[in-house]
Amino acid sequence: SWQCQLRFYWLSKEDNLFLQQCNGEFDYGYEYMGRNGRLVITPLTDRIYLTVTQALSMFLDCAPAGPAGTGKTESIKDLAKAMGLLCVEG
Repeated sequence: SWQCQLRFYWLSKEDNLFLQQCNGEFDYGYEYMGRNGRLVITPLTDRIYLTVTQALSMFLDCAPAGPAGTGKTESIKDLAKAMGLLCVEG
């Protein structure tokens, strides 16, 4: 449903941007990432975004696992970019 999509909301009274996905609500981080592009959203990236945001909303860690070359790292980096957060790969 539409509630499972990553959505952005602007609160003009608080002058604040936040993101929401299902039960998870997150303040936008305002980290500048440059003018690089974003990933193409597929059902797999949607599922990764949903899993990660729900884990974060419950204050849990998340470590995607799977075969090499399936986009785990890039999906996490893209979600961080969408949330305006710095993602350090290491």
